[in-house]
Amino acid sequence: MADDRQGMTFEGTPLEASPLHLKTILVPIDYSEHSTVALQWGASLAQHYGAQLLLLHVVPKTVEEVPRPGAGAGALIGSSSVEQLVTPGGTSAAESLVIDHVAQAETALAALAHTQLPAPVPATVRVAVGRPAEEILRVAEEAGVDLIVMGTHGRTGLRHVLMGTVAEAVERTAMCAVLTVKASAPGAS
Repeated sequence: MADDRQGMTFEGTPLEASPLHLKTILVPIDYSEHSTVALQWGASLAQHYGAQLLLLHVVPKTVEEVPRPGAGAGALIGSSSVEQLVTPGGTSAAESLVIDHVAQAETALAALAHTQLPAPVPATVRVAVGRPAEEILRVAEEAGVDLIVMGTHGRTGLRHVLMGTVAEAVERTAMCAVLTVKASAPGAS
């Protein structure tokens, strides 16, 4: 049977397959089984295309930022409370906690890259603080990423309606291609 795709056109323009050029592949890591599978896909694609991997972990901001003294903090928190939360160096306890968490995340991400990636795949690691979808998109744009490979948890029903997914938010607004992968279903081979 002859391949009829050679003569296919779109609005009069012949369709031609162009080679895929991937220089940088972003793989967001949340340490779930889904992100582990995404890392495997990203590593395989990076190896095949000679691309650089960028592994990103986003530390979500779970505590509201503590206002600094003199910045209208009195309306929300008494000034004596603020003074107790601010260390002598000017860093609040909440900020110190986030800084510690970021340092731990950088160490863990570097260890993951070292243990899980094949030797010829070049990778850099990055940790961001904020809302996961927003930070993934920001880092992708800043780094000039060609492809984002990310896991999806496959939420359905009410959980999906209430929570949505980070993957959906990234897919809808990313300026580059997005490949979502999910971990195998239980019992699947």
